[in-house]
Amino acid sequence: MVGATLAGLLLLTAVPATLTVAQTVRGLLTDSVSRAPLAGAFLTLIDERGAERARAMTNGAGEFTLNAPAAGTYRLRSKRIGFRPLVSPPLALRAGEAMGYNAAIDPIPISLREVVVAGDRQCDIESGASVAALWDEIREALAAVAWTARVPAYWFETTIFERDVNVSGRPRNPDSTWHDAGFRKLPFRNYATEAELDRQGYVIVTDTGWVYRAPDADVLLSNTFLRTHCFETKNGRGDSEGLIGLVFTSARDRRPPDITGTLWVDRQTSELRRMEFSYIRLPEDVVAPRAGGRIEFMRLPNGAWIVREWVIRMPYAKLTQQIMGMGDRVTVTGFREKGGTADFIRAPDGKVVYGTPSVPTVAMGPTPPPAAPPPPAPPSEPAAAPPPAPTPGDAGGARPAPDPRRRRLGVRNSSVLTQEEFANTTAIDAYALIQEFRPNWLHTRGVVSIMDPTAGDIDVYLNGVANGGVSRLREITVDSVRELRFLNAGEAQMRYGLGHAGGVIEVWTK
Repeated sequence: MVGATLAGLLLLTAVPATLTVAQTVRGLLTDSVSRAPLAGAFLTLIDERGAERARAMTNGAGEFTLNAPAAGTYRLRSKRIGFRPLVSPPLALRAGEAMGYNAAIDPIPISLREVVVAGDRQCDIESGASVAALWDEIREALAAVAWTARVPAYWFETTIFERDVNVSGRPRNPDSTWHDAGFRKLPFRNYATEAELDRQGYVIVTDTGWVYRAPDADVLLSNTFLRTHCFETKNGRGDSEGLIGLVFTSARDRRPPDITGTLWVDRQTSELRRMEFSYIRLPEDVVAPRAGGRIEFMRLPNGAWIVREWVIRMPYAKLTQQIMGMGDRVTVTGFREKGGTADFIRAPDGKVVYGTPSVPTVAMGPTPPPAAPPPPAPPSEPAAAPPPAPTPGDAGGARPAPDPRRRRLGVRNSSVLTQEEFANTTAIDAYALIQEFRPNWLHTRGVVSIMDPTAGDIDVYLNGVANGGVSRLREITVDSVRELRFLNAGEAQMRYGLGHAGGVIEVWTK
């Protein structure tokens, strides 16, 4: 049996911005009729060539701040469901200048009630009126999901499950269910580049198994996704009654493993509700129509967008001999499923924006959630073929179902070192900190290459950026450290690419 992983589950904390002198636009958006501030309006700063240069979302008071990367002339664009789109006049920003810009936006009736579903498939989202109108609403919601994912501020309590099912979807054994809490943004994240997705597709074969790439918001918004998929609209029926769907299918000439599916929008409110997708053209000609997933979106009262529920389904398969000596073929024998549900969410100001906490209030700090321990081996299948024994994981590292008592018992995570644990340390730098609390990290060494004797060394990444070898840890003071993480070779390779055989120590600063 060959293992498979889901690339990028459980997104880590975004990289803090570098402190530089920026060109800034600050302002306030209000409803032109009620004069009330518009919370949760998504804004982008566009340069003279029409390229997006910065993005932000208004806070509860309708205020926003956008930092331009350089001096120049920009326009401000904004779209909020139920309001007319805003495009500002040209704003000339000088180096280091802070400019104010306030706007009152006109409310408009929801337009999707009048969208006419067209039967002709569109391969250019600009060419069909119904597709363009629907995509306009979906794009703003996805952009807000992606933006929320980059803000390490919302505290989540989540129930996560993992299970094995047969081909008909019946469980093979009881679900593994556990609870997780921490600063969460998205349950999964794709780390492949647009070029890799274009060339390799959404399922790749590696030495350790198959990797299923997750279609996060950034993927769906990318030029590569729009260029390689065709679009059409359709009316919802059954459990999709009252919704209108934007169907995406793989372009005619596309060959790599791909995804197809539907993004569903509420006709009455124009809000994005969910996405259903399937993996197609799997390697080895594996046929598994149920391989795919479902993602439920939700707009919080303060305007932020989140993934509320999700499930990913990946197939097991084996080689079976055909009758009459017709050779072997690959047969799907079941699926590995992993998913989760957001139970409780707290905003940066401490306000509860969704649900009820399942445990007494958890101490809040800037620390991202701990990673889970190494996975158990997937269930065995006779005569295993290359198709996956899927074990979803964090950036390629498999995640098991940990003991639900783990958090209550306060068991330390061997792959994570947080502020809470080293609060009273006498260490003065990150290297001494690891020596004191996680010395085994420094003893790890991967496969050494004859051509490159340093290939098995541990690499250090500071806030997600390569920073050299372990000696650089001595340059990072303890009082600046927020969290330390160790990624094994497989996890490091999935997150940062090839060449990390010794693993990676991630340092996240305050």
